[in-house]
Amino acid sequence: MGRCGLSRGIPILFLVIVAVLFLESECAAATWRIQRLGGRDYVPLSQVAQFYGMRLMPRGERGMVLISEGRIMEFTGGSREARIDRVKHWLSFPPLYFAGTMYISRMDLSKTIDPLMRPQRIPQLQPFRTVVLDPGHGGHDRGAVNRSGSEKNYNLDIARRVRVYLKAAGLRVLITRKGDNFIPLEGRPAAATRLQREDPGTIFVSIHCNDSGQRFSPATGLEVYSLTPRGAPNSNDNFLERRNFSNELGHTKDHASHTLATAIQHSMLGHVTMMDRGVKRARFAVLRRATTPAVLVECGFLSNPRDARLLNSVEWREQLAKAIAGGIIEFAKLSSTKKPPRLLANYLAERRQEGVVGDHGLLAGISANFYTGLGALVGWRSLLAAPLNEEMPPFRLEFNPPGWVQLEAIAAREEDARAEDHGSGTSMQQSEWPDPLPPFPGLTGWRGVVPLRNVEKGFELFPSDRGPVIGETW
Repeated sequence: MGRCGLSRGIPILFLVIVAVLFLESECAAATWRIQRLGGRDYVPLSQVAQFYGMRLMPRGERGMVLISEGRIMEFTGGSREARIDRVKHWLSFPPLYFAGTMYISRMDLSKTIDPLMRPQRIPQLQPFRTVVLDPGHGGHDRGAVNRSGSEKNYNLDIARRVRVYLKAAGLRVLITRKGDNFIPLEGRPAAATRLQREDPGTIFVSIHCNDSGQRFSPATGLEVYSLTPRGAPNSNDNFLERRNFSNELGHTKDHASHTLATAIQHSMLGHVTMMDRGVKRARFAVLRRATTPAVLVECGFLSNPRDARLLNSVEWREQLAKAIAGGIIEFAKLSSTKKPPRLLANYLAERRQEGVVGDHGLLAGISANFYTGLGALVGWRSLLAAPLNEEMPPFRLEFNPPGWVQLEAIAAREEDARAEDHGSGTSMQQSEWPDPLPPFPGLTGWRGVVPLRNVEKGFELFPSDRGPVIGETW
């Protein structure tokens, strides 16, 4: 009897030991392997591929590709430019190679990759039915100007056309300005904040046209901005400043805003033929001050001959407005049904079925620009394909001297204020603007501008042993 009991107990004990070892190995595998590189947290790209069920393959000398059925992500070591599902994205920090392994920053995993790979898991994403459209500029503020007209007029026309499509889809739409009047920058997202009390899922979309600062420029294409994550440089900057660590109102909607921007960019590239300048990050006032998901859409360059000609076309503005509205509607479906927005590949497949063939993506519109822009080219250097390569200089970490830090803080307030009255009759009085920020006490040397780690709640992106957004183990 005892011998038989022992024989039956051995397999049971063996199974218990195997189960314990298995659970321990699973717990160990569920821990993100954080590597500290250049003062920031990075995770191995191989572990990112494992987390999303993708295959990791090298491309060229410094490139890596993550691929699965219907999804693809492309990264290059040392470059902030990445492509996710065939659309360009600007990372907060460049991927780095360490000991033969490519690492991606923990911030980009949390703020860029995860909201796109698992948009249905974005925290606190409210179903919405209200959209605030903001035609940029207005009144005395004309925006960019070319021989055909002013940006403020193009912005208003496109916004009105977007409104038609959104209302047809059953959404409630408010436009911040219905005519040629000036609205202070802080008043634009404030309109969405007021409506948010009635509809917690309200979103804010600001519509603009781009300008390179030159009369004729080869710069071309479509881009959409969401707010830069706290602690990261803007897409158009290659250094960090003290104000990059400021906690803005818009940071509460980081994941939703980035997903909205991406949905609009996919829709625009899927409907119109123009270069993909990417989904970018910036600290524009209308994004910083927003308490709702907020994006800023750039509809092409008025300083580019081809873009300007397209923007001057009623048919093209109608097509672009339909595309912008389509991206917003896709985000509305995500917020209500958790269905991920359509990707560029889906739009192009539909167009091929309809018999429409066009040049889309990175090279879209380049050939036309080469011919229409020849009159503006000066010297042999201008013949180089500048629009094909927007890569920033090698990333470096710089902290401005303390005096410049204070000036940057004051400049941020003045950027929002626009206190000078140009006769529009709508500008706020000087006394209504807040005083500049006081000098930073105890700021000495470069170490004084580095924020203390883990001091303020919410600065941690996600626990090291859990998922990037919602904190679930995997």
